[in-house]
Amino acid sequence: MDGQTLVFADPAAVAEEAARRFVSAMAERAGGRFSLALSGGSTPQRFYRLLTASPWREQIDWGSLHVFLADERFLPSGHPDSNFRMIRETLIDPLAAEGRGVVKLPACNIHPMPTDGTVEDSAIRYEAGLKGFFGESPPRFDLIVLGMGPDGHTASLFPSHIHPKGPWVLPVHNSPKPPPTRLSLSLEIINQSRHVFFLVTGHDKAEALSSIRKASKETLPAGTVQLNDGELIWLVDQAAWGES
Repeated sequence: MDGQTLVFADPAAVAEEAARRFVSAMAERAGGRFSLALSGGSTPQRFYRLLTASPWREQIDWGSLHVFLADERFLPSGHPDSNFRMIRETLIDPLAAEGRGVVKLPACNIHPMPTDGTVEDSAIRYEAGLKGFFGESPPRFDLIVLGMGPDGHTASLFPSHIHPKGPWVLPVHNSPKPPPTRLSLSLEIINQSRHVFFLVTGHDKAEALSSIRKASKETLPAGTVQLNDGELIWLVDQAAWGES
């Protein structure tokens, strides 16, 4: 299991540490734009909400932050299960609430994955957008925030699926959990990042996490996140760690 693992008492403590490390990572890049790719799922939501609350929101240069998605369910953006809708409701909209006293995320700094047309076309379009932002070389995100499913999947990279090399953004079919069609950053792009935070909480994650910890050769997608030249941090609660 690559990277550093930190174990906390509960999900609230995981979110607090993620917020602290995020602010620190942004401070390292002060004066330039900061590229952040976010995942869906239940665990990251607590972290997103925390960033909009004091004392964290005052420590973030929101104008320099660019928000991308690590993966998306191929659904209309207003659908209840849309990752972007969740990110908008937990992070983007609260910043724009009246009386917050912070700079909201500029609309041009928000980069949702398209979910119209075909999923193959949408993957090509999002990759083109990444090239417009980062240039033609494979992008190096400043931070990607990932969760992990009970089956060991991360982003929308699932066990027993073939994840082709080359494309930056993958169309995903036949997901074992609904909806069956999705978009995901490729493993190669994830592994290019400067920082990756895995936020893993809950008893239902313990078996997959144990498998990743003990594996001599990684087979679960979350375990194949092994950064080329960056900092990989697993922020885990005691329930997911599975040891007293």
